[in-house]
Amino acid sequence: MTNVFEGQPDTRQSANIAEPLSRFRPRYRALTEEEKVFHDNLKLAYENVERCMEVLAPGRYKSLALTALEESCMWAVKQLTAERPAGA
Repeated sequence: MTNVFEGQPDTRQSANIAEPLSRFRPRYRALTEEEKVFHDNLKLAYENVERCMEVLAPGRYKSLALTALEESCMWAVKQLTAERPAGA
C-alpha cells in the first residue's frame, strides 16, 4: 500500500471530485482545495475545544463530553466528504 502521508492516494482514495456517493464509502472522493482548508480549520476548531476542556477534572461527564465532541467531529467530516461541490 502506498504511503498516503507522502501525498500519494491509495486505492481507497479517488482523484475524482465527483466520485459517486455511497453510504459506505468504498472510495473517498477527492476534496477541492477549499474543502481541504475547511476540513483543516474544522479539525483545528475541535482541537481548540478539546484543549479548553483540559481544565476540567477527570470524570464521567468530561468523558461523555469528549466522546460527544469526537462524534460531532466525525459527523461534520462525514457531511463534508459526502457533499458534491457546487457544479459537480
